[in-house]
Amino acid sequence: MLMSAWTGVAAQDRNFSQYPGFAEYFAANPPAGAAGPADQALARRHAPRFHLPAGHEGPIDFYRDYIAHGYLVTGDGLRIDGPTPADLNRYRDDVRAEFTHVPGGAEPRPLVYAAVERTGLWAPPEPGQPAEEFTVVTYHLVFRVSGLPAALPLYQALPLRLVADLDDWHQLDHYTAAFVVLDAGERPVALTLQQHNYLRTYLVGESVEPGPDGRFDIDIAIRSNELYPHVPERTVRRAVRFLDSDARAFMMGFGERPMMSADDITDPAGTVGYELAFLPGADAFYSFHGFLGERRRLPGRDGPPGARYNTRPGLKPLPAQILDGYWREGNEGDWARYRRSRENNSGRAGFAGAQAEVFHDNLACLRHERRGCALQ
Repeated sequence: MLMSAWTGVAAQDRNFSQYPGFAEYFAANPPAGAAGPADQALARRHAPRFHLPAGHEGPIDFYRDYIAHGYLVTGDGLRIDGPTPADLNRYRDDVRAEFTHVPGGAEPRPLVYAAVERTGLWAPPEPGQPAEEFTVVTYHLVFRVSGLPAALPLYQALPLRLVADLDDWHQLDHYTAAFVVLDAGERPVALTLQQHNYLRTYLVGESVEPGPDGRFDIDIAIRSNELYPHVPERTVRRAVRFLDSDARAFMMGFGERPMMSADDITDPAGTVGYELAFLPGADAFYSFHGFLGERRRLPGRDGPPGARYNTRPGLKPLPAQILDGYWREGNEGDWARYRRSRENNSGRAGFAGAQAEVFHDNLACLRHERRGCALQ
């Protein structure tokens, strides 16, 4: 869930897609086309195994199972029942367009949307050598609804139940994404997961391991759909709404739990079989400016815009997203670098830059199987 559920932000006529800085960023970084055959094969080879809790519907087909069942109201008041992909894309840039989903139809088809990018991840080049290039395969899951975290305290849950459905806090959850980072040899070296309004990055060999087939195992949280590295048994996962300073201190193990926060719970009961789909970055799935879910009165319950609006504009560069998410609970160095980024007002982008050296030093150490080095 992003900029929506569990936020307490007042509903507005325009949503997060109109946040200052997005227009400039996407004008300078236009969306790429759909992955070609070689990249599609790469994405299929590294597609994660997603573990669902009992009773979870699982991922669905965005157009077939979600958009086809409901109606679109454009900014000019035109209503389109059962919109097609062409309809949704025709009004992609309409910031006042609102889609409302009406559940129904056949058994959903499990689908995951994949995209492939290349990036240097701000890697420092070796003397006389170009900076290392990485391939990042992003897998977006689509869920019909998003709920509040399963470990929501009773003092918060009871009053909210009187006015809303905690399992259906807002329609559509498509920011739920796993970023698989591959090196030049197409070996997985890191995994970044979208969790609420932030991302977490795990280095292979330090905090996550792929299976023998090179594929990661990922748990889907009860009710909120958030993604976490797989643990076979029921597990409580520390979570917050946003990574402001207090929440960051708590998440990193150097502060108290914020008052308005709740943990996720994962309890995997089985894996989901799914197909991959490949859409161009300009498609409405990624780039819709309006609301892709019902507008609701209670703050934070409106549907989201397109999937590329998954974080603030300053963190949209892919290296910034991955490196800002690279921190370890209880790591004094990470905490010191974060505090310095606060003191010098460089913010999360500054913290991402500070973490780049540590990320690459630790990656190099792990590649040498920690011989003659230690993780920072």
